[in-house]
Amino acid sequence: MILKIKDKEYRVKFGVGFVRELDKKYYVQGNTSVKYGLGVETQVPNLLTGDPVALAEFLYLGTYAEEKRPSQAEVDAYIDEAEGMETLFDEVIEELRRSNATRVKVGELERNLKEQEELEKARKKAEKAKLEEQTARGTPPKSMKK
Repeated sequence: MILKIKDKEYRVKFGVGFVRELDKKYYVQGNTSVKYGLGVETQVPNLLTGDPVALAEFLYLGTYAEEKRPSQAEVDAYIDEAEGMETLFDEVIEELRRSNATRVKVGELERNLKEQEELEKARKKAEKAKLEEQTARGTPPKSMKK
C-alpha cells in the first residue's frame, strides 16, 4: 500500500515489524518482566468499527520500514483531508487480511465481531418481543413499575 502525503510516497507494510511496533504500545505484563503484545488483538477491532485514531496509528506504524517516515501529525492531517474515508478504512483492512503477519488474527477478530453483532441483534429482538408481549397483556415493563 502506498500513502501519498505532500507529494511524497511512503510504503505502508503490515508485516512482522508493524506487529512488533504495535505490540510495543499495546501489551500486558504479569508479575514477571515478560510482556505479551496485544496490539493486533486490541486495535484491529477499533479499526473495524471505524475509529479514525486507529486508522491513523495503523498508517503511521505501517511506515516503520521507511527510511524517512511521515510524522504522526502528517498522517493525521492526511486522514482529516482524505476524501472517501470508508475507502481508506477498506483498503487498510484488506491489506491486513492479505499480510502473512496479520491475516489469521484479523480473520479471527472479524468473525468474533460479527458473532458479537449477531448476538446483540438477537438480544435486542428478544427484548423487543418481550416488551411487545407485556404491552399486549397490559403488563407494564419493569422499568415503568414503581
